[in-house]
Amino acid sequence: MNSENGAALSANACGETLDEDRRGFVKKLTGTALALGLAGAAVECARFLKPNVLYEPSRVFKVGALENYPFGSRTVIEGRGVEVVRERDGMHAVSLVCTHLGCLLKPVDNDPGVGYACPCHGSTFTLKGEVLGGPAPKDLPWYEMYLDQTGALVVDASKVNHKRSKLPV
Repeated sequence: MNSENGAALSANACGETLDEDRRGFVKKLTGTALALGLAGAAVECARFLKPNVLYEPSRVFKVGALENYPFGSRTVIEGRGVEVVRERDGMHAVSLVCTHLGCLLKPVDNDPGVGYACPCHGSTFTLKGEVLGGPAPKDLPWYEMYLDQTGALVVDASKVNHKRSKLPV
């Protein structure tokens, strides 16, 4: 009888240790699965916030050969929001995006005092891009320009020409 109780006790003790081992394993497995799931969700959220493809055009672009721009010319580069101006003392590229709310400006040809006008809210700018009137808070930026190794003019709209220096040509 004593041996039967002893055998039952040892079986019961073994069963409890097996149950505790199983519980511990299931807890560890659940914790690991939860941690991996949260880590995967965090990675996917981060991937969602960063676009896979950038659909905007490059901010550095060629505008053609120097010969295409005679003295006194004002050439709007379609789809880029930039006008290339060639004068006797050099060339510069001025932004055609209004500094008020980002409307695309229209060059004014029939008024010598006004170079650009905003069709949305009425801001006006000189040929140099300085504000004449309207709600625009600041002057139009000039962009850096240079000649590449092939002799083509390049506008770098990612760099603002704060000094408003012209490209000597």
